Amino acid sequence: MSAQDAKLLIHLKQLERTPIGYRVLHCHISALPGHLRTRDNMTQALAALRDATRNNLTSSIFLMKNMELICVCRDIDMGALRSTASKAHKAFGHAGLQRSNVYGDQEFYHLFELGENDARLRQYAEAAAGPKGELTDAASDGKTIDGSMLSRIKAQLQTTNISPMILSQQIYAVDKDRKVIPVFREIYVSIKALEDAFCPGVSLMGRSGLFNELTEDLDAAVLGMLARTPDLSNRRFSLNLNLSAISSKTFAAFDAALRPEQRANVVIEIHRNDLVANFSLFRKLAPGLVEKGYSLCIDALDASFLPHLDLKGLNFRFAKMFWHEDALTESEKLKTELTSRTEDGEGVSYILARCDNANAIRVARSVGIDLLQGKLVDHMVKNNIPI
Repeated sequence: MSAQDAKLLIHLKQLERTPIGYRVLHCHISALPGHLRTRDNMTQALAALRDATRNNLTSSIFLMKNMELICVCRDIDMGALRSTASKAHKAFGHAGLQRSNVYGDQEFYHLFELGENDARLRQYAEAAAGPKGELTDAASDGKTIDGSMLSRIKAQLQTTNISPMILSQQIYAVDKDRKVIPVFREIYVSIKALEDAFCPGVSLMGRSGLFNELTEDLDAAVLGMLARTPDLSNRRFSLNLNLSAISSKTFAAFDAALRPEQRANVVIEIHRNDLVANFSLFRKLAPGLVEKGYSLCIDALDASFLPHLDLKGLNFRFAKMFWHEDALTESEKLKTELTSRTEDGEGVSYILARCDNANAIRVARSVGIDLLQGKLVDHMVKNNIPI
């Protein structure tokens, strides 16, 4: 079971003594078509819930292992929660459900009053939390996630050389003369190679709960491989790491293998959802990482979320935004937001990633973003095409 699955049940049990005023919004993301359940869309749905509860100190948001999204809050009226559910649904284009939700109907969301009509919610929370932590994953056509498969892959990761599964993509800086300069290379694991090696015919990304359970093991495998690399001194690269992995013994061993000048070449990318979910751990770890020489990058931002995120004082050197076509219509708003942040002395360099079409590069240039990453950028650099 995931930590969020367990925490929801614990939280609901803690509220049994004083349920008055507590309401729950349950959005059924897992029942939506698989191609819509992207990280970008999930991020926007989460942002809608966080906007609604920003000033509500009693609220808690849970992203379940099977991608259900649940908000427990107090003294927020039902009308406001319905509006929030509509905004979350908008992130997925108000699409209809692909199959019945966990309550057996076709609704995108359900609202509950704790202590009154929450019987189905309690049953769901208990099923999600145990005893074996198995829960139907909508992305796997109704089949339960296979715990034996998960255990087998975890064991194989500890003994397999994953070097052939490692891919990378360069981040480039574009100067005022349109000259392109390599800045650092993002290192990541090929999901296709993982599937071919460990579970042929099974989609890891399609089974979100299974893949989420593997991220810490993947982080450990990558860190272990890099710790055994003889010389990293001439390589500047970034790693996508969970905060739990950064606080692990594996990261400590990786860190111990580096000289100070090598640490200065490493950028640690932290996904914004991990930052929000484990903010206190981030605040504890970040100053020490920067003091040792690492650079920090917040990953997976989008234009619509920027106004809700203040990066000042958080030790980030870079902020990576993902391109999507909505940014084309929001380019003036984005330009104003980034200009304001620059004038406020935020001290963060923005990267526009997933630049896979001309619109992405055009918007990046118009709003003053000069750090780019994407397939089109790679193609243009390879063929000496001016950016």
